[in-house]
Amino acid sequence: MKKIIILLLLVSLNLNAQNAKNKGWYIQEIHFPEIALPENFTTYATKIRSNTDNIKLIVNGEQKTTAYSNPDIANSVKRYLEMPNFTTSETPDFIIEFTDLGVKHIIRVEEKKGYGEKAVNTYTGIVELTSSIKVVVKDNEDNILYDNTFSDKYKSESAGVYNNASIKSSSIALSQIKNQYIANARDYRTVKNNKISDNVVIKISKGLKSAFTSYYEKQRINLFHIKKEEKYGISNNDQVDQLLALNAVEFSDTYLEDLKVIANKSLIHFKKELDKITDKTDKKQKKVYWSLLSNISGVYYALGDYEKAIEFAKLRDEVNYNNKWKFNLEIAEDRKKIIDKNKK
Repeated sequence: MKKIIILLLLVSLNLNAQNAKNKGWYIQEIHFPEIALPENFTTYATKIRSNTDNIKLIVNGEQKTTAYSNPDIANSVKRYLEMPNFTTSETPDFIIEFTDLGVKHIIRVEEKKGYGEKAVNTYTGIVELTSSIKVVVKDNEDNILYDNTFSDKYKSESAGVYNNASIKSSSIALSQIKNQYIANARDYRTVKNNKISDNVVIKISKGLKSAFTSYYEKQRINLFHIKKEEKYGISNNDQVDQLLALNAVEFSDTYLEDLKVIANKSLIHFKKELDKITDKTDKKQKKVYWSLLSNISGVYYALGDYEKAIEFAKLRDEVNYNNKWKFNLEIAEDRKKIIDKNKK
């Protein structure tokens, strides 16, 4: 009986997969800044508070100070900070302050539980690097416009094998990783510290860019192919492929107009195909109906008509087929909120 149930489930899943296959359509849309600066703000400066303390080493929870200096984050800021639409100035409209909270080297042991009658726990020694930088943006009157702390961490190396076998002792794992850490002291003096600091500043650059600047970025929209569409007398897939061809097109002065042309053409086409559905409750036809509603919703999103995108995404949900697909509805609702907020 169980085998029959499993077989029926597999057949059901296969039918779903055959009739509606998801395709990722990527369009370029404008990112609105999360924080609206005054329109006359065009310049900025940076202020760096370096960390003059030595790097902290934490071994199994116990902290001590190493002989290694914290990296100079000014170099990372100079390399990676990007603020589109703004330029640096000695008389800035706002100041970005960086306070380096420092790098830490953490040596610890991870335990992996064994299972079964002869289960044996195994242990791996880990060296992990962390770094944090506090960022505050202020105007010339010392008003705080933005305040956030950015962090990053990564596992630098590990030790899980001793004498060609998994380590079954926490103390051996700790001893092995400490030996590796000491053996690689040259890397921990500079290179690895610079790497983790760079990673944090890259995060900061992305965060500040998102908070204060506008730019075009990729947005995925879900479109659907219909397998064996000819069986249903439907023409869907070629039009979807024309939209997907935009995935390889770089943003340019003509991109938005080109997008509008192909999206409007597709909208007319999908709606024409939608009219061919004679029975929306029919088990086979409703899968096609669902796919066309999905594609129409996605095209409306690309055209910036988020109310229509929401309307057709909700119509799709009423079909009661593949109810797990909520993405097009979610992005349209989220985008509408952003647009409404920026209209105020």
